[in-house]
Amino acid sequence: MKEKIELIGICTIIIRDKNGKILSIERKKNVITNAGKAHVAKLLGGLETSYFSYIQIGTGTASPTSSDTALQSYYAEKEASVSFSSPSSVVFGATFSFSEDVTITESGVFSGAKATSPVMLCRQVFAGKSMTAGQYLEVVWTIGVA
Repeated sequence: MKEKIELIGICTIIIRDKNGKILSIERKKNVITNAGKAHVAKLLGGLETSYFSYIQIGTGTASPTSSDTALQSYYAEKEASVSFSSPSSVVFGATFSFSEDVTITESGVFSGAKATSPVMLCRQVFAGKSMTAGQYLEVVWTIGVA
């Protein structure tokens, strides 16, 4: 009998005003990268110890592909809160604040901070989110094992 394991999921982008009121929500299927799949396989076998723990955002607009290894145009990153959602999903979340006007269009989940040459698990591009000072962008990645 042959079994197949897939990594699937959703990227949710939530914009909030300075008082926490939700201004918009967008959900898109994620794109799991080849490097991310290889890293997961190594984690399963104990051959890798650097787990996925960072979310990056950027301003790139190129469509995501499985061969991506970085965001097209990095803007910022945060260490993610990570939780388990039964029966077999991991949820990564981070909230970004802004002190300047910028349009955010991409996000990804990584195995570490940008300075450490991390592995990208997944990437997604979405409609431009025009952020202004005082607004918050919440990025939630839900990755399921099916």
